[in-house]
Amino acid sequence: MGGRGVGSAGGGGIAGGSGVGLDIRSQTDVWSARHNPDNADYVDAINSGARAVQEDFPDLMDSVEHVNTATLGGADASSVLGFYSRSEKTVALNQRYSDVDVMNTTYDQSVASGFHPSRGNKTGTEAVAIHEMGHALTDHLAQKTGARDLDELSKTVVDRAYAATGGRGARATKAWAGKISGYAKTNYAETVAEAVADFYCNGEKAHANSKAIVAELKKLA
Repeated sequence: MGGRGVGSAGGGGIAGGSGVGLDIRSQTDVWSARHNPDNADYVDAINSGARAVQEDFPDLMDSVEHVNTATLGGADASSVLGFYSRSEKTVALNQRYSDVDVMNTTYDQSVASGFHPSRGNKTGTEAVAIHEMGHALTDHLAQKTGARDLDELSKTVVDRAYAATGGRGARATKAWAGKISGYAKTNYAETVAEAVADFYCNGEKAHANSKAIVAELKKLA
């Protein structure tokens, strides 16, 4: 299962992009969750993050069937901030971090450690939602272009962006991804999702490598 989770130095990480292996105890649709006034800021931030990506990819939500808040168990209860499930076409954030201020603190710790890119003027909740929407977007474009799956398309996008920025030699791709964030070095899918988060949180201040990845995604839309 993929998702953003707690990483080095106590910061927030994001689990992978497949939706397999997390200890998910329950999930609630965000609009149902918003009926609880305590969840209003949290749910609004999730939707704001999703909307930031959707504005550039209007048909994205055709491939996202659920946007949820999830209760996780075991080690995942505190270590995962959000996830995307390919099989269920679901973007979800961890209910444990439903206090936006707590999410901001957790996310900022991960930024300070180099694990995730800056959230710019977004909340940590928005940043995590954008990252997970980055996985959903890659999956959506994989289906649209006939790629085998999210992972195959992620590699194609990263390779093209790497070449477009003057990259040479496959062995240097990981170091190139690391300029986006530490977590971006995990695999190609996380490179793309972290680039999406960087781009939609930081705009023109995003790293050039993130901009190049988003540019390649837009070519496939």
